Amino acid sequence: MTRVQRVLGGVVSIVAALALGSSVANANEAGFDDHVVYYNVINTTFLSPEVARAYDVRRSSNRAMLNITVMERTDDGLQAVSADISGNAVNMNQQSRSLRFREIEDGDAIYQLSELTVRAGEEMTFNLEITPAGSDEVLPIEFEQKFYVD
Repeated sequence: MTRVQRVLGGVVSIVAALALGSSVANANEAGFDDHVVYYNVINTTFLSPEVARAYDVRRSSNRAMLNITVMERTDDGLQAVSADISGNAVNMNQQSRSLRFREIEDGDAIYQLSELTVRAGEEMTFNLEITPAGSDEVLPIEFEQKFYVD
């Protein structure tokens, strides 16, 4: 198995593990000249207690987790890279929540995780600025997510 297949397999594995086979995991991607960014947000109740412990995530019906993976295009294909990520989530009432990311390395895979509190029916707009390691390029990502809680 090539390095790219292992890394992409890792990305798919964490998304699948985090969602536990649920259709609520909506993996999205944004392509840039030298990078591809994969991102998804899920309610933390979809994590098994074992997965939540492994990634130090608090399970709660009013908590969500944002997962970001940054891949660099190389001559050998895509390679996971570290990144500095800043951003916020803004609800329909223009209330902003700052996002703090922490990096998880799992073999060749690198993930950036952030948690936030959400309410039933709340729709959030996520605004992110991602600077991959070794690059001066800032990759802007904006997307919306509606939350449903148990």
